[in-house]
Amino acid sequence: MNRFNTARALAGLSAFGFFLAAGLHVSGYRQVVLQAEQGVGCSPLELGALWLAFAAALLVFGVLVVLVALRRISGGRWVLSLAGCFPLITVLLQLRLVGFIPPELTLGAVTVVTLAAALVWPAESSSVLCS
Repeated sequence: MNRFNTARALAGLSAFGFFLAAGLHVSGYRQVVLQAEQGVGCSPLELGALWLAFAAALLVFGVLVVLVALRRISGGRWVLSLAGCFPLITVLLQLRLVGFIPPELTLGAVTVVTLAAALVWPAESSSVLCS
């Protein structure tokens, strides 16, 4: 397996991780809204919207990474690097504000795989823009 195929495989694994994290995040929606109804934090509607917005952001990053892996967009190294920053910042903020919780392991793994794909991705690729 050459470097480019390794990078594409890592990008595919990264996209799977983004989709998995989004699915796990959505699965906790009901519990978070119920806690908000008990007076924890902001209103249930606001917290629910924030919760779903985060899951939507994970899906968008997952789609971008898929497009990179399929060579449908150029600048793969940059896209992967920026996509890897989102879960990294999320994990760092959660560690600082909430402390360690097990779901951070999923986002941490997504970060590592995405940034590894960015490092392995060739600087110049023969990707084409979507037409």
